[in-house]
Amino acid sequence: MNDNEKKLSDFIDSLNNEKKPDIETDSEELDSLYNAVRQVKSLKEPVMPDKDFSYNITQRLKEKKKTPIKNKKRICIGSIAGIAAILVVALIMNFINPINSSNIVYAMEQAYNGIKAYHGTLEVVLNNEAGEEHIQSILDIWVDKNDNYYIEISEGSYKGLKTISDGKKVWQLSVDENAENTLPIFTETYEFIFELGNEIDEVKNAEFAKIIGDDKIAGRSSYVMEVTPKGGLTYKLWVDKETKLPLQKQGAMNKAIQYTTRYTEIDFVESIPEDLITIDLNEGFKEVEPVTDKNTDIIEGKNIVGHDPETIVGVDMEIEKAEQIAADSGSSPWKLDPVYVAQVFLSLQISPDGIVGDYPVDYDELVIVENNGTNVMINVNSEKTDIKTVYLSRLIRQNDTGIWTVTGYDE
Repeated sequence: MNDNEKKLSDFIDSLNNEKKPDIETDSEELDSLYNAVRQVKSLKEPVMPDKDFSYNITQRLKEKKKTPIKNKKRICIGSIAGIAAILVVALIMNFINPINSSNIVYAMEQAYNGIKAYHGTLEVVLNNEAGEEHIQSILDIWVDKNDNYYIEISEGSYKGLKTISDGKKVWQLSVDENAENTLPIFTETYEFIFELGNEIDEVKNAEFAKIIGDDKIAGRSSYVMEVTPKGGLTYKLWVDKETKLPLQKQGAMNKAIQYTTRYTEIDFVESIPEDLITIDLNEGFKEVEPVTDKNTDIIEGKNIVGHDPETIVGVDMEIEKAEQIAADSGSSPWKLDPVYVAQVFLSLQISPDGIVGDYPVDYDELVIVENNGTNVMINVNSEKTDIKTVYLSRLIRQNDTGIWTVTGYDE
């Protein structure tokens, strides 16, 4: 083997052993052969790391722990950990107190959507400025989401009165045979007070609503809300923290009187017992017709024009606001019935000092001749008064919950 061949052989061996070969040469031919070998060598599969490769890498990383670059990485990681800790704390705080004024209404809606029916004991309470409390009535209530309900007055003026609705019709049964002559159609049991779904809608549509504190009602922790309805005075609403449903409603103190309506007990059930909403006419149940269907000749959707009252009745809006609050709280429910309001007005015109015994003008002597939902005109068919027509309007709230006020009359 000549000298060049030996040099070429050594070069190839060095490359195969992954060593740097000695490529010093003065021969162009040998230099050309070196290049050819390199190209062939580049087509060979790469040599895999030996068994000590992982160990050597680990050792090198350990040796670099003291370098500034590694310290900068540690500082960065520490910052990320700090941010994560802050986020965790924020999440924990949100978990502890998830409800606030901005999402309480949504929470109430979701909670109500999750129930099918409920059974509760409802109290209507009168409070005075001296802090004295008087329970006006206690009602046993069953309600479902299909507008069915059963209500029985267990304590109060109409004790024993039962009211049942199938969502379309309403029936009443009283233990007092004469109750029909004294009880207006729109009683606190007919014009349903403190129905959970209605209360949530009231808050949803209110001009202003916020959480102002915490309290306990019937042993249950509750949020206390302040609610200002459209066209009404501000009231307070207690919302159960666990169920997110209303438990108590309290109107504003007005002329030393304040009404509170509250559930002292409430359970959520699958349905109303069938025997409670089954009507047996043989027991004495009588169908109660809404006022718009009784003794009326209603012109629906028509404005009452061309009927200006001969005599205008002055109205104190502050008093009307107080009356609306009372009606919302379950007191003065007769104000929701325009015929009954007209009956009281006419009777007081006859007996300004007060009504003793029966009303001088009978309920059936009053006939609604026009009603557009906001204004009503009632004809008077009684020989005991010179008034022939009474005009009423919903001045505070123009919907089914708004009270009626006499605004004028004709003789």
